[in-house]
Amino acid sequence: MPDGVSEILRLVDRWERRAYPVRWSLRDTITYAIATGADARNARSLVWESAPGFTTLPTFATRFAHAALTDFAAGVQDAGLPSFARAWRVSLDRPLAPECAGARASADLRVKERSGDRLVLTLDVETRADGERIARSSLDVHFRLPGERPPARRPTPPATGADASPGHGRAVTVRERVHPYQAAVFRTLLGLTACGSVQDAMHIDPVRARELGLAAPALPGEVTLGIVARLAERTLGPVGLRGLRGAEVSYRSPVSDADRLTITYTPGRDGTAEALVRNGQGRTAVSGVLRFETEPTRSVSGEAP
Repeated sequence: MPDGVSEILRLVDRWERRAYPVRWSLRDTITYAIATGADARNARSLVWESAPGFTTLPTFATRFAHAALTDFAAGVQDAGLPSFARAWRVSLDRPLAPECAGARASADLRVKERSGDRLVLTLDVETRADGERIARSSLDVHFRLPGERPPARRPTPPATGADASPGHGRAVTVRERVHPYQAAVFRTLLGLTACGSVQDAMHIDPVRARELGLAAPALPGEVTLGIVARLAERTLGPVGLRGLRGAEVSYRSPVSDADRLTITYTPGRDGTAEALVRNGQGRTAVSGVLRFETEPTRSVSGEAP
């Protein structure tokens, strides 16, 4: 067993449930929304606290794992094994307040998958406030082991105007331009610098990103997820899908900090929508399911079925 793997497994063995104070301000929630591309024209209710219907983007809940992720990163950064986020799962028990000074997160770390050439860990985080659970999230982290072969790329299915499977509505496709400032804004929210305790040069340095096989610095996965959530709230509202309460997504290919995304949403009849994100190279970058508050579905004409 490579020494790096042994070191990571020792971290898991030593990791007992850890608790962290969680607090966020109005500035934090608005900054996160701006990092996902929100502004006063396309999402005023996310960036202007006086706007009617002002709300917090639900995927802000991924931020509650920040302290646990910092501990995790510090524990594995000397193992010498490349790692990347493989999947995020997040669910809300109630809409997020725009600010909070007294929440608390508890984090567990476990081995999800282990084989001769593969190691995946899962960080589970539960956040509570005022004695009630408000959010849960899970992050899968894949460590690339010596000799591991990259998975064969599955062809991305062509975009179509509708999903032909029973029980699904018409697919809706939107396009979004990513700007380098979004990653910079997100890092401002994290309070990290290039020489800080967490080294994430793949999101910062074009030279280091190229050394890792990326054409440009990669957009953090939380920002990509936030883009998907922001556009879903705007795009799927007319068909009755409002109030995003959860997401389960897998990361398949990088999104660069200057990418052009094509996002396809396919609504279901159970308060869900499938999401498929292609990057500018036409590769599937993110795929998964979004979960909304359920209410009567409406057709394009606005009539209830």
